[in-house]
Amino acid sequence: MTTHPPFSTITLGAITFRDRNLPSVLSAARNAGFESVGITVGQCIAALERGIAFEEIAAAIRDAGLRVGELELIRLGDGGPARHANALVVELASILQPDRVHVAAWGAEAAAVGDEFASVCAQLAPLPVAYEFMPYNSIPSFTRALELVESTAAPNAKIVLDILHFFRSGSAFEELTADALSHVAVVQLSDVIQREVTPSLVEEARHRRTYPGAGDLNSLGFLQAIAVAAEEPVPLSIEPISDALELLPLMLVAEEAMLSTQRLLKRALKEFEATADQVS
Repeated sequence: MTTHPPFSTITLGAITFRDRNLPSVLSAARNAGFESVGITVGQCIAALERGIAFEEIAAAIRDAGLRVGELELIRLGDGGPARHANALVVELASILQPDRVHVAAWGAEAAAVGDEFASVCAQLAPLPVAYEFMPYNSIPSFTRALELVESTAAPNAKIVLDILHFFRSGSAFEELTADALSHVAVVQLSDVIQREVTPSLVEEARHRRTYPGAGDLNSLGFLQAIAVAAEEPVPLSIEPISDALELLPLMLVAEEAMLSTQRLLKRALKEFEATADQVS
């Protein structure tokens, strides 16, 4: 068991605020204490339509005292109009200098996904390129994502480990080994509240999330398992994607996202430190 701090930077996730303007997001993130923000290609296109050049977006982020934690999304295996957005993400990566670029695939065969993932990794190297597995996309589990990364054999091929997708895909804490976590670029945190009428996995993931630790997922056990196994500090991204939260003031949501994360981490680290003391 390692004794380093198990978690590092905290990013305000890219699609927490899907329809908010970028200046407001940056202000809320900074005031809530986030170190970095996620940016989507859609936000950048919307800014461009308002006459804001990509270089100006980069400058605004720097002026806010933030950096880009994650840039998304490249859609693998999609030969339609998405290829234009994909090319734009690659261009934006050189301008925004994110910590990582996120990719995913829907409806494509795993072999085709692997080939294109390897190509994107080579194109963006050495920038980490992280695949986000989901139980309803082409790579539906953490185990399958690990197989994808290992088959790619690119040093910058990584995984987005989303807590909701981890649990909904039937993954187990035993999978969170030191070797597996060495391939994880970021852990995304949120939560969900169980309802009598269970929504579809897509509906739940895209519209029904809440703050980390505020729902019914075993968030504490998840973070403790990572803390025990990780040999290097793992970055966090907070993404409580919710139609309901989007109706609230942006500043309020950003502040509660940070506070709920800090409360959850405090509980997880207390247990981690107690275990480390016993080991030593």
